[in-house]
Amino acid sequence: MVPVLSGSFRHRRDQSHYGHGVSLVEQRSRAGVIWSGATTARARPWPEVPNRAALLIGASHSPTVELPDTPILQTWVDTLSRWGYDSVRTSPLAPVAATALSAVGFNTSQKLTLLERSDTDPVIVARPLQSVRSRFHMSRMPAASMVEAILDIDRAAFGQDWMMDEQTFREALHATHRARIFVSHAAGRISGFVIAGVTDTYGFIQRLAVHPDFQRRGDASSLVQNSLSWIQSRGCGSTVVNTEVSNAAALSIYERNGFVPLDYNLSVMERQLSI
Repeated sequence: MVPVLSGSFRHRRDQSHYGHGVSLVEQRSRAGVIWSGATTARARPWPEVPNRAALLIGASHSPTVELPDTPILQTWVDTLSRWGYDSVRTSPLAPVAATALSAVGFNTSQKLTLLERSDTDPVIVARPLQSVRSRFHMSRMPAASMVEAILDIDRAAFGQDWMMDEQTFREALHATHRARIFVSHAAGRISGFVIAGVTDTYGFIQRLAVHPDFQRRGDASSLVQNSLSWIQSRGCGSTVVNTEVSNAAALSIYERNGFVPLDYNLSVMERQLSI
């Protein structure tokens, strides 16, 4: 599962213009935001892989998103190369956006099934779970020890290549108007977590992970059910989630909890860069 990421990005006032309708604001070394017409893309180092750029394209999971023309996309690629990256990997993309990037040398790195559930259907919570409170008022980040425990589970569940770091975790919490974390416990420790979000009348399961030592014991289903109950309490009409097309266990959990696959998949795209 790849989380939906925030479209907001704080930046300095100075702007660089790269031609072909591209303007870029650099917040810090090798990280910034690119505007090309109505399209916004953020770039920063990939978690634990500093020479790989994470290219996070706004609303990229929407089937109606349209990326700029090929010359502008090539300018994006050239910019990342000038920043010293040797590869780039995107946020999950709907088919139209994935096809556009394939024209400038991107290939599919991961294929994701996108699922949706109607929140008019009742939610049965077999095991109520604890929600995690933020460390400070007006902050969504929990205590440092809780963040560390969550990220350890995420690394164990997804592996180093797809794990979250603290920045990705923070972005997932702020990607929606409201967010809630639920955790499960086993053997005296946190065994799993889920990040749920709500924007307007739409719910999102941003990230779900259970430590491999505690998988197949019902924790994932409990986390999903508690998320759905909270999302439904916020008045949402539907909830979406994505997971890798080959992850049969996750697909089974979501389908048992009322999710159905949509008629299109998402693709994480990747390409090498010449420096």
